Amino acid sequence: MKHLSSTSVGREPVDMYSGNVRIGIFSPLETVAKRAESIGATDDLEIQVHPQVLDDAIPVATAMEKEGVEVIISRRATVQLLRRVLTIPVLSFPKRSIDILIALKEAASIGRNILVPMYDTPMTGLAIVGEMLGINIEQGIFYGKQTLEEMISQAAASAVDVVVGGRQSCRFAKKYHIPYVETKNLEGDIDATIENAISAALSNRKQQMIAREYLSIINATSDCIIASDSNGCISRINEPAQQKLGLAAEKVVGRRVGEVLPNCPRGHRLPVNAPYSDLLGSIDDEKFIFNHTPIVLNEEVIGTVTTFRNISNVQRSEHVVRRSLSKGLVAKYHLDDMVSASSAMAEIIALSRQYALTDSTVLIMGATGTGKEILAHGIHNASGRSAKPFVSLNCAAIPEQLLESELFGYEHGSFTGSRKGGKVGLFELAHEGTIFLDEIDSTPENVQLRLLRVLQEKEVMRVGGDTRIPVDVRIIAAAGRDLADAVNERKFRPDLFYRINVLRVKIPSLQERPVDIEVLLRFFVDDFVSKTNSSPVSLPRPYIDQLVTYGWPGNIRQLKNFAERLVINCAFRNSEETLQELVTDLPESLEPAGAQTPPLPEAAHAVKPGPDEQNDEAKRILDALQRERFNRTRAARALSMSRSTLWRKMREYRIE
Repeated sequence: MKHLSSTSVGREPVDMYSGNVRIGIFSPLETVAKRAESIGATDDLEIQVHPQVLDDAIPVATAMEKEGVEVIISRRATVQLLRRVLTIPVLSFPKRSIDILIALKEAASIGRNILVPMYDTPMTGLAIVGEMLGINIEQGIFYGKQTLEEMISQAAASAVDVVVGGRQSCRFAKKYHIPYVETKNLEGDIDATIENAISAALSNRKQQMIAREYLSIINATSDCIIASDSNGCISRINEPAQQKLGLAAEKVVGRRVGEVLPNCPRGHRLPVNAPYSDLLGSIDDEKFIFNHTPIVLNEEVIGTVTTFRNISNVQRSEHVVRRSLSKGLVAKYHLDDMVSASSAMAEIIALSRQYALTDSTVLIMGATGTGKEILAHGIHNASGRSAKPFVSLNCAAIPEQLLESELFGYEHGSFTGSRKGGKVGLFELAHEGTIFLDEIDSTPENVQLRLLRVLQEKEVMRVGGDTRIPVDVRIIAAAGRDLADAVNERKFRPDLFYRINVLRVKIPSLQERPVDIEVLLRFFVDDFVSKTNSSPVSLPRPYIDQLVTYGWPGNIRQLKNFAERLVINCAFRNSEETLQELVTDLPESLEPAGAQTPPLPEAAHAVKPGPDEQNDEAKRILDALQRERFNRTRAARALSMSRSTLWRKMREYRIE
């Protein structure tokens, strides 16, 4: 039955974007059917009224849900039965005391013994009503159509005078020849319940729309996602997960996660109370990374979201990210970041600022660890190309057979194992920016020739390609030695040397600028103290002087690593002995060839007066130190003891 009319109860029209609201009513009463017809909207409300109640309503309601009915309304007993089988909202006409009082008053005129059938639970307060009306009220509990009929058939053989209840109760009373009074809903109750049904339908639509949006989102991701309830049973699964498992949603919903994914870490122990990330598991023969995130509502865990991703995809993504980061693309340092107190470095920084104003090629030379790459970063950031890419490559770190394709790129199919679609080279990535070629003296001759062409023609050709690609790139090259020596040794092309030797910077080693050693040491120590949240490290002046006289063959890189080791060791044991042990551990074998150990002052060759002056061991230690020119490593080896033991004995015997 379809009812269409105007808004007789004063309700607002339903929002048209959502279409007609479809409501189903189960009631055998003509008053309900007529009222539903009178309040149905002409274009936005569709009401179906069916006379079935109790168990008879179940198959009809199930069919109505499949046909798109959004809300069901009925009396309390029928509502309770329908809620067990339907997923749509099911509302009840209100069961008000006034309705029962009206019916009981009418029943009292028929007889004093009254049976009131109640579904599932009795109604409180009826005993008091009975006393007030001078009647005996018996509440009979039923759970369906069959138990209702059994109750009333038994009442026929007892002293029951009249039955008060709904239409089905009255039908059975009539069947067994018992007088009856039917309870009815007031007109206002019918109106209010239909209005509530409209609100429930629109609210349910909104929830469904939100659910579809979320479902679209989780289906759009490449990650596999499974949601499970508080028992670890699957409630939702996205399409990528269905495809990976080869199972449709209806095949897995309701099953436990550990059953569907037997090799999922913690899958048999869901839900989880805290997030678990990066757990390694497997599906068949493939490795996967699993993550579990608890679903919390009102501080209570009500389920878990499990995501998993093929480990090959994770590795591929990580590889792309790492390559992007390693290529630089953005210069991290500025010329102001270079810490120095020497006039030589001040001149180099000032000269670099001038060089940054041009687009000419810069050649930076200096021993390992002197800061050539930081200077290259700084020149780029001080130039007009600072907003463009900065691409860095260590020519010695790439195998010779791959260096050419790394610099210039390659076309699809140019060699076995090449990436589908080819690959962009570093010169193309650095277009309009700067490319920094570290250890350029390590490049093979064929790559040197191609570099020369790029410098001359300002264009590149990919390996296996036949198209010339214009590039606008500023080149900064670096070498650990004078390239003129490499040219003389015929290890570097003279014509390429002349091309890159336009603007030239030579960074002196730390040994050539000892004034910077203390400045850099204090800077690195303070920096590591801040990063590690360690206690400040105080360096005695004699200790600093001792470090300044060290050769530092690894230059700034070695000094920085030493400062880090110094801070970490002092965090555990801050003492003079710790400081001296760290100095003793500095590699003396790496001192530059020909370096002369300065003569020790005479005062250092004697034992201070004290009670151990005549001790044979003290003399033996002193003799060994003198023979080895106070080199503790060699002296300890000659004495067959460790350097730390030698140091402790020197302190014990007051040998300086």
